[in-house]
Amino acid sequence: MKNEPEPTDPISASEIAGVADAVEALRSGAISPGEFRRRRVVMGIYPIRGGVDRYLLRVRIPLGRVSPRHLRALADTADRFATGGGVHLTTRQDVHIYGVEMRRIEGALSFLAEAGLTTREACGDTVRNTVVCPFAGISSDEVFDVTPYAQALGAHLLRHPLGQRLPRKFKIAFEGCRGADHAGLPFQDMGVRAVVSPEGRPGFRIHVAGGLGALPQAGFPLESFTPVCRLGSTVEALLRIFDRMGDRTNRGRARLKFVAGRLGSEAFRRLLFDERETVESSDPAGGPALPEPGVTEGADPRGHAELPAWTGAMRQRQTGRVAFPVRIPLGDISSERLRLLAELTERVGAEVRITTAQGILLVDVPESETDRVTVSLRDVGFQPPSAASIVRCAGTDTCTVGVTRVRGLAALLEAKIASLETATRLRRPVTIRISGCLNGCGHHLVGEIGLRGVARNVNGRLAPHYMLHLGGVAREDGSALFGTPIGRIAVRRIPEAVDRLLALLDEEGEGGESARETFARLGKDRCAAPLKDLLEESPERYREEDFSDLGISSTEVFPAVTITTKPGRSSVARGEG
Repeated sequence: MKNEPEPTDPISASEIAGVADAVEALRSGAISPGEFRRRRVVMGIYPIRGGVDRYLLRVRIPLGRVSPRHLRALADTADRFATGGGVHLTTRQDVHIYGVEMRRIEGALSFLAEAGLTTREACGDTVRNTVVCPFAGISSDEVFDVTPYAQALGAHLLRHPLGQRLPRKFKIAFEGCRGADHAGLPFQDMGVRAVVSPEGRPGFRIHVAGGLGALPQAGFPLESFTPVCRLGSTVEALLRIFDRMGDRTNRGRARLKFVAGRLGSEAFRRLLFDERETVESSDPAGGPALPEPGVTEGADPRGHAELPAWTGAMRQRQTGRVAFPVRIPLGDISSERLRLLAELTERVGAEVRITTAQGILLVDVPESETDRVTVSLRDVGFQPPSAASIVRCAGTDTCTVGVTRVRGLAALLEAKIASLETATRLRRPVTIRISGCLNGCGHHLVGEIGLRGVARNVNGRLAPHYMLHLGGVAREDGSALFGTPIGRIAVRRIPEAVDRLLALLDEEGEGGESARETFARLGKDRCAAPLKDLLEESPERYREEDFSDLGISSTEVFPAVTITTKPGRSSVARGEG
């Protein structure tokens, strides 16, 4: 019968048994916490803040596509085995389930496996879940559908011997749309874009060795054109070099970008090309089987005309099909809404995709059902995207190495944006990205408004602040502009600062400028001028409440983690991510 549990595949069953054995060994003292960490991280299990014996399960969602059965399984796992009452959507199109006690980890993993879901290699020093443009296969403006290549490569690399104990994590993303980047290619270890060669041959342009964090670097182009047949050998060559040359003694300098930085881009390219030749000559038939793509024809001339009253709804390149973007505030969705979404998608034959902006894209909705779907979504509380897109990391509500409680600030900003939209004061789209520390999991450096949690020493006490960055973007050509640092603002003044910046965009924006383009044209000093009284405030202005962080419904002790500071500076230890 539909949605009945299926027998768990033997490999997954063996992996889950290994986790159960590790839990028992830790409890009995047979293994150390360090050894337990080594065994659990490869299975997507992290400890979280907020209590003793609480863990996060990171569930891999291949291609970011979730079936109704998977939606129900995620909801049931959160309700039966965790304390969160829902799940969190991540920027890598994974799903977080928070608050699983150690004794319940085995049961949660087994329950997920019965629905065909795994946490394997969602964490740790592995090849992480492959990110895919959420519009792949449906956009009339894509070069070709990258889905089969992302799917084949992801399946090939899952449990691949080369990807089990890398020096650090390795991230891959695919994009097929012309003139846009929905996958964040510049800050991946391997960013893959669909292109057509001058001879008309479909293939890829690959950028390598990108990354965010304390020392951000945009990836550089490997070569002008990589044929489809060399995709598998290229990634294997990259992994071999990384495995061999990555720094295993200093996690802070262990990513692939540091290998490339030591060698220089030209030497790195030569090394990679030589390694690729070795891969291809030693195993000519190796790697995933990949089809030859067909180039997508031009856009639907009807554009967005006559679409339902749902902001951002678009006609797909499949005749008679429509896609609905759905806003998920804070990236958090309750178990109840997961089940309602499953019911709706089954009823109309649609598919759910997780976006890299922590939202949902409902695709393959029959055009004849658009009015009905619009009403159904609104009836259960779903809304279309806001003009201001907010992406956040977990922050110290759950993260063990963050500096600030990002979720509380994001909730305040969501409320601020909603009030501005109600008053029709928000007229220009803008991306807001919030990270709780230097690691940059909220992608603050590529947000048009970027916020990074820091601790400021004020008269010998630490106060929660955010470093404001303006004008970041990941560009279609594979390059990135990292946001310009403007200065530190106390956490309670951030909503006011964002309000003033949005007013500046409304007043000074010209024509079809993006927010980034407006900030760039105005320059740092002009952008900072409306914030003069908020930036780097005098210590005399601080009140007692300024030394507490923002929770969802109350203030929180700050700092939540041990922070080593020098006057005016702060730093955090690196985590397991």
